[in-house]
Amino acid sequence: MREQKPPLATFHYPTNLLLFTLILVLVAFGLNILLASSSFMAREQFNDPYFFLKKQVVAAGIGFLALLALTQTPPRHYRSWAWPLYFVTLILLLLVFVPGIGRRAGGASRWLAIAGISLQPSDFAKVAVVLVLARIYAQAERVDLRLIGITLAVIALPVFLIAIEEDLGTAVHLLFVAGALLFFTRYPLSLQFLSLTVALAIFVYAIIKTPFRMTRIKAFLDPWESRFDAGFQLVASMKAFLAGGLTGKGFGAELIRHHLQERHTDFILAIVAEDFGAIGVIALLLIYFTIAIYGLVLAARLRDDFSRLIATGFLLSIILQVIINSGVTMGLLPTKGINLPLVSGGGTSLVVHLVMFGMVLSALRTER
Repeated sequence: MREQKPPLATFHYPTNLLLFTLILVLVAFGLNILLASSSFMAREQFNDPYFFLKKQVVAAGIGFLALLALTQTPPRHYRSWAWPLYFVTLILLLLVFVPGIGRRAGGASRWLAIAGISLQPSDFAKVAVVLVLARIYAQAERVDLRLIGITLAVIALPVFLIAIEEDLGTAVHLLFVAGALLFFTRYPLSLQFLSLTVALAIFVYAIIKTPFRMTRIKAFLDPWESRFDAGFQLVASMKAFLAGGLTGKGFGAELIRHHLQERHTDFILAIVAEDFGAIGVIALLLIYFTIAIYGLVLAARLRDDFSRLIATGFLLSIILQVIINSGVTMGLLPTKGINLPLVSGGGTSLVVHLVMFGMVLSALRTER
């Protein structure tokens, strides 16, 4: 009698193939739009129009190797990595303040410069916090004060360190990811809403007590009034959206890009709007939301709590970052230094997000 293949293999293969294909599309598109947005600037600064593209291609290669390796790694191994990765991340977040190792740029201390390589430890925190919270929640049989205390400490330590690095955008993102993940656990709803209220109060206090953040809020409310100062970036982004119209001016048609700063990183969506118009922006965002919604539906079917929570946590992290970045670029949210996953320039971010997707794909392969 002919032996039949297990139904698990035939079920999961197309699922992983679809998600992997969409991820590949985003990275490939990101490399092309990065070249279109940075070639003029790279030629002026480094006499090499492919300077930023070369760095991103190397990061993409490393990231995809990590993704492929992680898809073949059972999620149970991630459980043992959670705490060591978390403590290493805390150390890296502290090292950014050490002279000679930490690098300050744009008024913030967010980077480590080691052997000519620049790293942003806050990106690692997105992975570490989700893994630790997934491990804590998966092991918890009941919610008590000890569990609540550990959870708050796990979230508060990296959020605090990232916030004092003057990277409030990433700190808020991490806080909201941790809060959103609570909805998929045994925590009572009353406790979840209380945590959200406290987090919002801390967020508002951090803005009010910091003059330059209040300036950003005023620029957000009326960017044209401060278009030569704090509102310059947002106005330039709006001009790019207006110039693109419905169908865009064509790939790489513009060179100056309305003098838009950070156009190959945080504001790369404005370049997408200028080159491909509103249709291009909508198509790009639809790919992100397809990945997120489809992935979350599949994750909800997982019987293993740890696998379900890491897949859910990483997908929430990615889609929340997309919402924040696109909201900032379109003038719907105050300006924050947070990029567009898989598309924006930035080697650390690209590798970390591909690592996240590798773990998601691995989790979705576990038995339902």
